[in-house]
Amino acid sequence: MTRFMMELSGKLGAYWKANAEKELEKVRNDLEAGLVTIDDKGVARNCIGRVVMSDMLEKIALVTDNVDVEATATARDLEVEKELMEYRNNKLPYSAEDVAEMRAAFGAGETVVDVVTGKKIRL
Repeated sequence: MTRFMMELSGKLGAYWKANAEKELEKVRNDLEAGLVTIDDKGVARNCIGRVVMSDMLEKIALVTDNVDVEATATARDLEVEKELMEYRNNKLPYSAEDVAEMRAAFGAGETVVDVVTGKKIRL
């Protein structure tokens, strides 16, 4: 059971149950206002056209039967993979400001790894 479902069920108390119900009402309103859309394949997208994340998808699925949970999850995975690939392919060398910020955060002489690209930089 997800955290949201525990809230909605009342397992975490009256406050969280009421809060979860308000969140579902907001999702209903966002769907009605077109801030969240569902395409003809059942894929849910937010107001900027991005596929919704799993927490929002859970709420959308509770308020409408029009969403396809599997199709949305698959579309989200593809969208994220595409963005990561673009990041890896377009990553510019680190600017002097980037290096200074990393040095301030981690210390001079440390090695930092970009977890997306795997590239290492010695500070």
